[in-house]
Order: sequence, then C-alpha cells, then structure tokens
Amino acid sequence: MDWIVSLYWNNIDPRIVDAQRRVFAHFGLAVDQRERTGLAHGDFLDAYMAELGEDDVALMVDIDCFPLNRAIVERAFAAAREGRIFGCAQSTNHVDPDRLFVAPMFMAISRRTWDRLGRPSFRPDALNDVAQALCDKAVVAGVEVEMLYPWACVAPKWRLGDVALYGIGTFYRGGVFHLFESRRKIYAFVLLEVAEATIAGRRVDLLSLVDRALPLLVRDQRASRFKRWCKNLWLRRAWRRFRGRAKGMELAEPERSDVGPR
Repeated sequence: MDWIVSLYWNNIDPRIVDAQRRVFAHFGLAVDQRERTGLAHGDFLDAYMAELGEDDVALMVDIDCFPLNRAIVERAFAAAREGRIFGCAQSTNHVDPDRLFVAPMFMAISRRTWDRLGRPSFRPDALNDVAQALCDKAVVAGVEVEMLYPWACVAPKWRLGDVALYGIGTFYRGGVFHLFESRRKIYAFVLLEVAEATIAGRRVDLLSLVDRALPLLVRDQRASRFKRWCKNLWLRRAWRRFRGRAKGMELAEPERSDVGPR
C-alpha cells in the first residue's frame, strides 16, 4: 500500500497543520499527521519505516510541505515502487552546500528499498542531515536517487550547490511547495496563501509574497545577528570577570615557605 505521513510538534501553528491536511484532501489524498512533540525527526522516521509492510511505500512530508498537484504524488509513489528514492533536493549548508540529497520534507521510498540498503537510520549526525547518510548509501548501492529542484523561492536563505537558492517558501519543479522553518510563525502567511490558492485552483501571487516576506527575513536576520553579538559580548565580559577573579585569588594566596621543619 501507499502511505503519506507527516510529523509535527506542538510548536507549529495549528493553521499550518490544517492547511496541509486540506491540500492533500483536495487532491483526494489522506495524510497521516502525527503529533509527537519532543521526538526527533530521524527517530520518528526509523520507527515509521519499521511499521510498514513488506510491499508498502511511504511518502514522508514535513508538516509545512504539500503537493501542488496530484500527479507529483503519483509520480513519487511510482518511482518508489520501481526501487528509486524520489523527492525534493536539499543541502546542509553548515556542513557542505554542494552535497545534495533527497530530504524527507518530501521523500518517497519503499520498504523493500530500505531493507535492501540494510535499514539505514534516518538520524542526523555531525556530517549529515536527516536522511542524508541514507541517500549516500543508496548511491553507493546503485539505488537511483531522483531529485526535484527549486524553480522559485519567496525569501532565499541557502545555496543548493550550484543549482539554485532555496529558503522560506520554496517551489519545486513538478509541483511541491515547502515553507521551511514553520516554527517561525511570522512566515505562516506564505504557506496559508499558497494552500488557499492551490485549493481554489488559482495562480499563486508570488510577487506579493516576496514583497511581504523579504523584509521580514531581513529584519529576522538582523535580529539574529544582534542576539549573537549580545551573547558573544556577554561571554567575553563573563570571561574577563572570571579571569580577573582568578588572578585576584592567585595574588591573595599566601606565600609558602620553602624551609621545611627541622
């Protein structure tokens, strides 16, 4: 069977959860939205894949991601049934933006393929994001990894190798939308408007979204830099105070006699 699953925590705007459900329902599809606050994404996906039957196929989507047409979901399931890993491309910019992989924001994979690869974990580590190591193992094992690339983005933040930029409100070729960083509720309006346009069957007003989202991103990044500066300033001051106290204790220590008892 074909299954669609999405993990979310209780810090997500309930309107986003509802919007994703309604978009899938609009295309005649059901998404299993599981609220598992505190459970790491990789651990959730490991457990979910273990639940599947031998002939099952899973389409894993982030809670702030949905298709823009039914055909892309059918294409994803078909690719997975044929033994491929199919989905949206991502990179881990803090590690290596040139290492592209299919991320489980929108990833289709069969239980048979997962078993064939030795059931690799979806967990991230110091060198890999969620599912990145799995995709690397697939390539080594000769399993085809089919990627969808961005064609537009409302507010770019990261580099996807030399292919494109992506960020807040990214549209992928074939028909997938991903908000990214949905915990930042200031950007929720982007997803909500794309969802409403998709359900209504009208064109997304991309320029309007850009005009409203880009200034928010600029202010958000400035605020983040200011917070980091304040934190670093506090750490420097704390370190100076610590060194000053340590030096004072050292000066106050009584001199020791080098003449022992006779």
